[in-house]
Amino acid sequence: MKQNKKKKKKVRYNVIFVPDVATAEVKRFSLSLRVLVTIGSVVAMLIIVALIYCYYLTNHVLVANTSINSLRHEVETLKDEKAQLETENKELQEKVSILSDTVNEKVQLEEQQAEELAKQYIPTGFPLKGTASYSEEVKEIDGNPVAYFSAAAGTSVIATAKGKISAIAGDAENGYIVMVDHENGYFSVYRNSSTPKVELNQEVTTDTEIFNIEAGKELLGYQIIENDTYIDPLSLMEIYG
Repeated sequence: MKQNKKKKKKVRYNVIFVPDVATAEVKRFSLSLRVLVTIGSVVAMLIIVALIYCYYLTNHVLVANTSINSLRHEVETLKDEKAQLETENKELQEKVSILSDTVNEKVQLEEQQAEELAKQYIPTGFPLKGTASYSEEVKEIDGNPVAYFSAAAGTSVIATAKGKISAIAGDAENGYIVMVDHENGYFSVYRNSSTPKVELNQEVTTDTEIFNIEAGKELLGYQIIENDTYIDPLSLMEIYG
């Protein structure tokens, strides 16, 4: 005969919610152990998940803060570099400005020097070193303009600009002709019966004596050639002299 096994009585747990107001109703819930365990497990899992999430979030925040601090440092470094570059750029601009002014001054000086040098080769001077009288009786020779000056014996006939002796012709009886090439399209021509004091291809300046007027040979003929054409020598002296 089979014995009847006693059924194990299920234990239930009561949860009571007591209000803090005397007139309110007391709440009572009855739960089995299995339900409590399940609820506890779920709560524990939620807590674990929450903790894991908090840990992940905290690490993420720390990484983000580290990145932000790194970026801030880079920004500050870039700002410093920018300020340094701006300072260097300003200094370079000042140097360029000074250099530009220096170059411009040098160019202007060189241009002035070149202009002054060029003027030294234009026959604008007076062909006699001393006083002389101008003769208006003869203004042409061989159909070309000429200026005749009369000067005392011993007066020096000088080149009217820098250049080179390009020709010496004639003789004491018929008179000498000395031509100076100023190497810029201008030639100056000196006519006198005195003995020439220069030689062919000799470099001359406004201090170079071409003739020394001898007694009885006081008349000097002076001509200017500009680009292969004879011009009035007095007009050139009037323009530049």
